[in-house]
Amino acid sequence: MERRLSQEHESEARRLKLDAAMRAGALISPMPDATVERASVASGLLALTQLGQADLAVALLVDLWTKEYSAISNETAVLVIDAGLRQSSSPNAQLVAAEVLCRNACRLDSCQSLHWPSVIDGGWDTKFGPKTKLLLLDALLSMSLAAPANENSLRSLAVRLYGVAQGDEDPRVRACVGRLISALLPSLQRLGYSDFMQGNQRVLLHQLKEAAQRASRNPDLFLNRMVEAKETCLSQWAERCSSIQIYPGSMASTTTR
Repeated sequence: MERRLSQEHESEARRLKLDAAMRAGALISPMPDATVERASVASGLLALTQLGQADLAVALLVDLWTKEYSAISNETAVLVIDAGLRQSSSPNAQLVAAEVLCRNACRLDSCQSLHWPSVIDGGWDTKFGPKTKLLLLDALLSMSLAAPANENSLRSLAVRLYGVAQGDEDPRVRACVGRLISALLPSLQRLGYSDFMQGNQRVLLHQLKEAAQRASRNPDLFLNRMVEAKETCLSQWAERCSSIQIYPGSMASTTTR
């Protein structure tokens, strides 16, 4: 009897959850005049992530958040992507989230915490699939290189790369990220201080040097050539990072609390 009641309860919970997800999806449906209200789309997508449908929400971003057309703000899109990346039980949701982020990375501001998924803002999930990892790294580099060359952007990139180097147990990933950090080191040392912050993470210069010491060539020669090209771009970009950008909230980047 108790088992039957438990099964009925679970079935009813699933039905209510599905009904709620369908109502959330209805918020994303086009209006009669073929337009979509941004607030409704944002509400629908975020509701789906709270109902355990982050994979569906991320998939919808493919059409709702593009360079040509954006039905939502960058901040909302990043929240949905963050939810997708947290779906450890769904590698496909993580992959799609990373792909969408990579496609739109150049439109994001590397100095704004709301423009980067909090799950990887100074941290990392070593269980990401290989392709997901590369897409996220590519997105991080694309976002940073598209940003104005200043100390703010340089600091953000250094801390985020260090989070990958420390969070991933794969020596090949650490070797690759070590090379990217090495490209930044001369410019980081030129700044004259030893601690760097982004989000809730604080990294010391000597830790960045230690991470850079793991740098080595990748056995995949094609990937190795791509990393070399990124190193060159990063080094040239970092050399231009000699000024401080003042913007609303910039003072908050000097602390992790």
